[in-house]
Amino acid sequence: MTPVHDPAAFLSRWHYLGLFAVIFAEEAGVPLPIPGDLFIAAMGFLASTGRASFFPAAAAVTLATVLGAALLYLLSRHAGRRLLSFVGRWFGYTAERQLNLEKRLRRNGVATVVLGRLIPGLRIVMTVVAGALRLDHATFALGTLVAALVWASVYFWLGYALGSGYQRLAGRGELPHWLFFAAVGVLAAVVVVWLRVRARRRGPPPSSRARA
Repeated sequence: MTPVHDPAAFLSRWHYLGLFAVIFAEEAGVPLPIPGDLFIAAMGFLASTGRASFFPAAAAVTLATVLGAALLYLLSRHAGRRLLSFVGRWFGYTAERQLNLEKRLRRNGVATVVLGRLIPGLRIVMTVVAGALRLDHATFALGTLVAALVWASVYFWLGYALGSGYQRLAGRGELPHWLFFAAVGVLAAVVVVWLRVRARRRGPPPSSRARA
């Protein structure tokens, strides 16, 4: 069995089917030891060596995202706010941020779903919130589809670019695969930190300040 702790080795064996399975499981709410972002980047890495292509990879990610998220969305519609509270605690999502997200969903559903699902750490919470609030399924599906296409494209080409640089460096000597994934992880961490710092600087939503 190919070790899942090495996304490139896993995808070298299972390819697009493996990518579909990983993303589907993650979007359906199954906790994974490695985020799906790294698997998409790993597929970009394989593409830089001629072993994968963008369009099949993007199709696999998009289809898996839409189907997996739909499953969690339907579960959330039945479980309601109890599941939302559990998931919110698991992802460190505060009641204040949850309230702000709910208001944004009611005002502008599709755009909020797209933006929310592109923020690292918020994708699964967004699905549960949309289901618990009984957001229109078509609205949620459209936002999820658009966000999935952007998500797949960004991480695939990030992996491709880093993979190309990795190949050039590897031509001068043997380099371990973990170096590539460490670079992807560092870039993803920088994005997460930047988004969180930006959110803190913007402060709490106006309604919270008014109540204070």
